[in-house]
Amino acid sequence: MISYQKKQFELFEKLEGKFKQGKIPTTIVEPVADYANDNRIGLTSVIFIPENLQKIIVSKIIEPLREADSNQYFYLPRSLHLTIQNIRTISDPPLFTDEDVEKAKTAFDQIIPKHKELEFTVKGLFELPTSLGIRCYSNDSLKDLVLDLRKNLIKASVPDNKSYESDEIFFGNITVCRYITHPSNLFLEKIKKLKVVEVGKLSVRTICLITTNSVCHPSSTKIIGKYDLN
Repeated sequence: MISYQKKQFELFEKLEGKFKQGKIPTTIVEPVADYANDNRIGLTSVIFIPENLQKIIVSKIIEPLREADSNQYFYLPRSLHLTIQNIRTISDPPLFTDEDVEKAKTAFDQIIPKHKELEFTVKGLFELPTSLGIRCYSNDSLKDLVLDLRKNLIKASVPDNKSYESDEIFFGNITVCRYITHPSNLFLEKIKKLKVVEVGKLSVRTICLITTNSVCHPSSTKIIGKYDLN
């Protein structure tokens, strides 16, 4: 039986391959010139990355990439996050109402405490057309949680409006950079050198339901609720 992490790896590779062929297998964020002040707001659930891993990500990945090409947008350390379940993608005006938020709160309150803590192995870069992230691997506890949340969000009439390549294989991704201009050759060479970079383990107990913009900028982020896994 192939392990869930192996399936996640194969999906990462498949997605990268399709994007490089010019295909769009999943919903991606359209670029803007000023990410920090991006007025497009979405409704989603995330894990905020703890400070010890923030420091590793900044020193091992963000700083070398910024040195290679400072024209791109690099995430603030406290903005670094891993999405668990999207609800409404970013838009101006937003694609959700206060009533939708309340429905999502109820679904999360009912579902998340039923599931066990998650652990991710954070290693390797994930290349997308308009951004760069770090791959995060887990066991199939993530699948159980995501499928349960999606089922109950549908019941609550606030289904996820994002498109995905797979309905059975889910992974984590920590976006570190969004592109403003086409990356420089030096930047692309640095990606190759950092492709299999190892960050560490991410243990997850608390999931946050938030509204935020494309880069989870503190000035645009509102925490709606915090929910603890079992």
